[in-house]
Amino acid sequence: MSYRPRASNGQLAPLLIGGSFLGVCVLAGGGTRQGLPVEAMLQLLSLPLIVYAGMRLAGRPLAAVTSIALVWFGLIAAWIAAQIIPLPPGLWTRLGGRDELLPELLAAGVPLGWHALSLDPDASLRALLALLPPFAIGLLALGLHGQQRVRLLQTILVFAIASAVLGLAQLAGGPDSPLRWHAVTNAQGAVGPFANRNHLATLLVISLPLATAQMINAGARIIAGEQRPRRTAALTVGIVAGVLLLLSLAMVRSRAGVVLAGLAAVAAALMLWHRHEDADQRPRAGVKRWLALAGIGGLVLAVQFGFWGLLQRFDADPMDDLRWTITRNTLVGAEHFGPLGVGAGGFIAAYQSVEPATDRQSVLINRAHNDWAEWWLEGGWPLAILPAAGLLLLLWRTYAAWKRRGDPAIWQRAAAIGLWLILLHSLSDYPLRTTAIACVAAMLLAHLVARDPNEAP
Repeated sequence: MSYRPRASNGQLAPLLIGGSFLGVCVLAGGGTRQGLPVEAMLQLLSLPLIVYAGMRLAGRPLAAVTSIALVWFGLIAAWIAAQIIPLPPGLWTRLGGRDELLPELLAAGVPLGWHALSLDPDASLRALLALLPPFAIGLLALGLHGQQRVRLLQTILVFAIASAVLGLAQLAGGPDSPLRWHAVTNAQGAVGPFANRNHLATLLVISLPLATAQMINAGARIIAGEQRPRRTAALTVGIVAGVLLLLSLAMVRSRAGVVLAGLAAVAAALMLWHRHEDADQRPRAGVKRWLALAGIGGLVLAVQFGFWGLLQRFDADPMDDLRWTITRNTLVGAEHFGPLGVGAGGFIAAYQSVEPATDRQSVLINRAHNDWAEWWLEGGWPLAILPAAGLLLLLWRTYAAWKRRGDPAIWQRAAAIGLWLILLHSLSDYPLRTTAIACVAAMLLAHLVARDPNEAP
């Protein structure tokens, strides 16, 4: 089936609201520290959006996979909330690793009263509140029709390009550029609206499959002879967006971004191949030349600017990346503190208690630089099992997207690829700790698990 745009006021309002909220989250939610005023603002803004989205969904039948995704998200939120509940001394003192705290508390004259499972209940509460913006945009997206969700996916592409332009302006303005609005940041690089250049790379990389979907969709319509001038413009936009994203990744010079861009290129080729398999047709020569030029040009530019800069960085600081050491110590901490973890946001205190003296650095280690390991340390077995369950859900929906035919499958495949790229990046960083990437991921997941009432399963 083909999506047809709808322009009634009742359908335009959620698009405008969702697009505006998503844009604010991407442009303002790039910080990685808890308790930032802008994060509190985004969380407050998400409350009326949750009410609005809930009212739109009320009474509508949900697909089974949609219900499963909502329950999965609810279980994660419920476990973080449970970590804040005060426990009696006879219970919390028996939790893993807490016996080491008792002598310090007694020596300080602190009575052993009721205490939460979390080592830092305030940080756990902030982690719980941080779930509000992605839940809001995801819930809103679930109530949209397929074409409306595609429009929101296209806004992600727009905001990614805007972020890249901001990064270019930051480079032009130097390390003291007022366009760097995070106090702690990569002062010498392009970071866009983020505090960390790797997270800008995440946004750019996950936008590559979206640009590919734009190209495939427009190219297929041209082949079918639909509205040729309009579709040619749409195809050109997709190609230009893809090239700009590759150029921007080279500008950011993130090692993870370069690797993930290579994986995204392979995934884009698979998307193109499967589209032609679905349609049982070969692209016209003009479309084929455009796609070939875009791919070759993008790869040449990425190699020229990105990989050369990458090699220079490897020559300059081959031993500076401590991610694997931090991950190893985090896993030791996860085992030490037992099956219930230390509470969301309790990483710093837990890590310092297990970090060997030989591994200590002059800078504070405030993240594991491996979200999978950090989830396990903070959430124990529940936050090891629930992400694993999320992987199974994503595998299921990815398979379903590749099995489907037609235009809807193109954007679902792009959403699935984007989510896999985020999760792969989470092995060496913490992109989902930013409100911006968390909201983008929620939008991608919503598109993958939602189904229009008039669509076949």
